[in-house]
Amino acid sequence: MLKALGLSLTTVLLLGLTSCAEQGRRDGNVATNTTSTTPSAVTTPATATPVTTPTPTAATPTSSPAAPSTANVENVGFKWVDRASNSPVTTIKVGGTITWTVTGDHSLEKVNGNAENGCDSFDPAFIFDTEFEDGNTVKRTFNKVGTFGYMCGVHRGEPNCKTTPGTGRMPGIIKVVP
Repeated sequence: MLKALGLSLTTVLLLGLTSCAEQGRRDGNVATNTTSTTPSAVTTPATATPVTTPTPTAATPTSSPAAPSTANVENVGFKWVDRASNSPVTTIKVGGTITWTVTGDHSLEKVNGNAENGCDSFDPAFIFDTEFEDGNTVKRTFNKVGTFGYMCGVHRGEPNCKTTPGTGRMPGIIKVVP
């Protein structure tokens, strides 16, 4: 009895699979290289459809989604601290503005970039250097992509844009990204 039931189920499954395969061939969904044995049917070998895979292309520079368009930097003791990163490194999108707020007497002084410190040079026309008093703020907008170093002109501190934060008491780094 079980043998007859097993044989019946096997026959039904095979008929179902054959029917699905025939339907797939009629719909063009199954590529095969078989020919029909029915004399009235026209036989043509099926051809495989080439599969096209997209070729990777170089990424087009776009604005960095992680970089903000505004940033706030404060002095904490004798260190510049970016409020977003809690470090002396501020990352901002090109065209973005950084606001420095100070307690005590400090100044901002740009550092000339060179091979030793790994920083880019500021545009000579860019006005950055300024003194400010306790509680004052200074805002600057950055329109050039690069990594720039600055320091407190009173307390000094040479930034190192290759390995942060640098030496001295108050170095800072600005990373301007696309």
